[in-house]
Amino acid sequence: MDSIYSIIHVTTEKNYDKIVKDGYLRPYRSVHGTGVFCFIQKKKDQWKNMPILRMFGKFAIQLDKDILLQRNDYIIRNSIMDGWESFGGPVIYNAKDDKDKKKLSSSLRKLTKLNEIRFKNKISLKKYMISK
Repeated sequence: MDSIYSIIHVTTEKNYDKIVKDGYLRPYRSVHGTGVFCFIQKKKDQWKNMPILRMFGKFAIQLDKDILLQRNDYIIRNSIMDGWESFGGPVIYNAKDDKDKKKLSSSLRKLTKLNEIRFKNKISLKKYMISK
């Protein structure tokens, strides 16, 4: 877990205000499936230096990395390296299959610069949000 800083969900200002008011990050449907899509950042404010993430908005909800230890409803995907890095690569970790989290640290060390985490269920901001 030391290899990551936090979990980030990037959104627009309008959606940010709705999410904060509601108190939950809720699953939504995309071309990559249904879930709460986030980015695992290795360093503070790493997301700000990644143009592909800025396409989703300029506002970030930062979640405590301990969410990875406390939940079993997520997968982690590495990036696709197809001339340039993008989302949607192979699943390198499935929390449902690793109840005691023995494989989590080794999976996190395999992350490239651009990666994705997808939670199946809603996320409580009260419980996991660490920064506005």
